[in-house]
Amino acid sequence: MTDIKIFFVIILFLFFSAFTENLISEQSAYDTELFIIGTVHESTEAFNSDTLLNILNEISPDVILIESDSSYFTSGFKLNDDIKEAFLETKAVTEYLKLKPAELRPYDIYGRDEFLYDPKRISLESDFFSAIASLNEKGSFNNEAAGIFTKISSMIKTANEMSFENASYINSPEGSLKIDTINYYTYEGLSSLISLTPELKNYGKYWKYECRFWEKRNKVMTENILKYLKQFKGKRIVVLCGFAHKNILKEGIQQKKE
Repeated sequence: MTDIKIFFVIILFLFFSAFTENLISEQSAYDTELFIIGTVHESTEAFNSDTLLNILNEISPDVILIESDSSYFTSGFKLNDDIKEAFLETKAVTEYLKLKPAELRPYDIYGRDEFLYDPKRISLESDFFSAIASLNEKGSFNNEAAGIFTKISSMIKTANEMSFENASYINSPEGSLKIDTINYYTYEGLSSLISLTPELKNYGKYWKYECRFWEKRNKVMTENILKYLKQFKGKRIVVLCGFAHKNILKEGIQQKKE
């Protein structure tokens, strides 16, 4: 894996063309180039499909890895017709392919949508967060749990704000630090809150399952990216991922690279 250079795109809109050209030319000695771009899944005023299309046009990837499983694709690795315009990323990719050729591949864990959109899971998730809100309103948390709840509440606000940020900020060092904080309090933080709060004990099994799926999903995503790096050796590869995955994928790939 020593012939792979990983890039994390910081979009400098006023100087984007020069920035990208210099970055690529400086790394031309590497056989394979990997760009990991943190995105939002729904268009906002600051980040939409045109934003991502401009980024793709500047990078000119040979291969684009999309955060989905194979059910979004035909057997020939073309996006299904109902997917092409369904998401910010697929809309941008569809437009990019009208201008330049590129290979597409899915890299997410198979069965992701079935897990995320399972009605029982959604109902339990709603009950869980309603129970947390109710306990807070009643002042039922001990001091330690109350402190964690305050940080979780701050994390939720930060995550919402990040969803409306521009591509440059999401992919910046400052944005990455916020993403790490969001991920920590989403999983470890809520796990700690459950362990400190007897009234949430019945949700312990549910939340462990959520955490395990998150860990397994990121592991599979990383493994699939590494597989494609071998398959498309010598190519320029772009990975499109929701911003919550960006740092995790980076760390996983760098560990294997070393």
